[in-house]
Amino acid sequence: MLTTLRANAWKYTALALGLGLGFALLMQTLRLAESELETAHTETTLQAERAAAALSALKTSERYRKLGDKHRDEIAQTDTEAQAALALADDGRARALDARNRLQHDLAAYLTQHRAAAQARAAAGQCAPDTRPAELLADLQRRADDRAGELAHVADTARARGIACERAYDSARNMIEAAQNGKAE
Repeated sequence: MLTTLRANAWKYTALALGLGLGFALLMQTLRLAESELETAHTETTLQAERAAAALSALKTSERYRKLGDKHRDEIAQTDTEAQAALALADDGRARALDARNRLQHDLAAYLTQHRAAAQARAAAGQCAPDTRPAELLADLQRRADDRAGELAHVADTARARGIACERAYDSARNMIEAAQNGKAE
């Protein structure tokens, strides 16, 4: 039997080697199948995460678009209101100029009457009043009225522009806060 065993040793060795290789092949096949399953699961997870990220990016983009549209509308409304306020200031300036012109016309008529009365008194031999102080007063009044009108117009337009600037700043600040807080109003 030992001789038979020695004679067939190469057969038994080949059989054991074949079984070992078959087992190794079976183990490699199982590992490959497990790796393929893990790869498929990872790819599915990656695709789901990409889809979620794309949806989140789309929502964020839409939110920012809405915030930008709202800010642009607020700025347009503020600009319209500012233009109306500036037009109102210009109208006020025009009315003030009309009132100033009427006042200056009335003052010029008064001075003309006063000069004529003074000349009539002088022609009658009476003491004629000096008209220079009245003319100086009229000139000072005209200058003061002109300057007051200019300053009033500057103040009115500065106020209208300041309010528009404040509203634009508030709108931008609100948009930035809303973007940082993650909510679209």
